[in-house]
Amino acid sequence: MIRSLLENQGVNLTDLEFKEIMTIVTDDIRENRIKFNKKTNIEEMFTIALRTFCLMKRVVTFDVPWSIIE
Repeated sequence: MIRSLLENQGVNLTDLEFKEIMTIVTDDIRENRIKFNKKTNIEEMFTIALRTFCLMKRVVTFDVPWSIIE
């Protein structure tokens, strides 16, 4: 569902890129929302995913697997 929402916004990702973004999104939600007893709806999750994509696009070239950079 998140992937289709991203694609509707013109964000085309490979499977590896999507997996990396969702790992970051999951970690963000876990650290910044669940620990503070907040619920995350689909719109908030989409916003976090889109922000993560924009950040990764500026910081990392998509030709390099993100897991190598760690």
